[in-house]
Amino acid sequence: MLLFYCFFLESVIMLLEIYLVLIFATSLSIILVLSKRNIAGAIFLGALFLGFATMSPEVLLEVSLRVFLEIGNIVLAIAISLIPIIGGLLNRKGLLDKMIRNFPFGKKAFLGFSPAFLGLLTIPGGALFSAPLVARCCDEITDIRKASINVWFRHILHIVYPLAPTLIIACELVGCSVYQAVIYLAPYFALSLIVGSIFLLGGIEENREEKQVNIREFLEPVFIILIAPLIDFTLRTYYHLSSSATFIGIFTALLITVIYSKARVHEVLSIARETRAWNFAFLILAVLEYQAVFKNSGISQLVRGISINPLILIVGIGFLLGFLTGRTSTPIVILIPMFQEIFGSLTIPQLALMYYSILLGYIISPVHPCLIVTAEYFGIGVSDIIKDLYKLSLVSLLIGVLLYHLL
Repeated sequence: MLLFYCFFLESVIMLLEIYLVLIFATSLSIILVLSKRNIAGAIFLGALFLGFATMSPEVLLEVSLRVFLEIGNIVLAIAISLIPIIGGLLNRKGLLDKMIRNFPFGKKAFLGFSPAFLGLLTIPGGALFSAPLVARCCDEITDIRKASINVWFRHILHIVYPLAPTLIIACELVGCSVYQAVIYLAPYFALSLIVGSIFLLGGIEENREEKQVNIREFLEPVFIILIAPLIDFTLRTYYHLSSSATFIGIFTALLITVIYSKARVHEVLSIARETRAWNFAFLILAVLEYQAVFKNSGISQLVRGISINPLILIVGIGFLLGFLTGRTSTPIVILIPMFQEIFGSLTIPQLALMYYSILLGYIISPVHPCLIVTAEYFGIGVSDIIKDLYKLSLVSLLIGVLLYHLL
């Protein structure tokens, strides 16, 4: 009889584990499929499904309220929602056009800088702002190469920009400072810059003609973009603020933009609607909701028993998820909680490599919005850009792994 009870108990435990695996896989499927339409909504629905399937409604409500009523989470969400409004104002008021016209360096630098800088502004379809600049700047290369330049360099500053939304999300999940992560990400930024310059800009000749430039008109938008992280870093370092430091920095940048561009309230509200700024706020809260539900679901205990090489999870699955989803925040939401449960914690060097691996897969994803609109603008196929960039992405990934072991 005792043997029967032991067998029965083992069978129940096995069935429970299978159930939890299926539930977890289904929640991830919900995120992966629906994120093509609305990533914040997809993550939230995935969290709700996971919560209702693994805990009582009362517990799920308690977990959710802790996330949505935490003042620090609310402040951070509002701060992130202001970023696309700044980008929209800079573009609508012509400040970006002035900056580009007064770019003081050569053709190669312009080809890299214009998509990279405009890539910092989280504007839907933002790749279309830099594509015409790349197209006009250089006639000696093919449209496929121009498209590749636009896609590759558009995302390069996201590696080290402290206010990149996905980087903020990743550091929030890990519980580290964005600026600590940026230190470890800097070598990967340098790697991408070097690889991109060699493979994409190597055969381009510089213009010898000189042009008149207004340095002030060039620097004004640059100052507006950089003032937010400078304030954020100062307040975090010397006054030990957290999410409120981010809010103060971004709000100050928005205020300066509004005053300098003489924008009216209705224009600001119009840009907020165009960029769907509220989606960025909801994204932060949805990510924190999924993490909280995951930790309370019972799946975390099951995941701890998985035996896998950490680099496979960080590099291989990270790159693959970036490629399959055409997103960076979705893989981050999935991988960080999983890694933490299996290995206990995620170090900052590991976070940096994971973030970089995801970004490289994302850049060449066939469902990556920037790649799609760039292909449409230049009248080429999505596959043409992928064929031109996949070697750069894989080379960067391999060298990135070597850098991880050397640093």
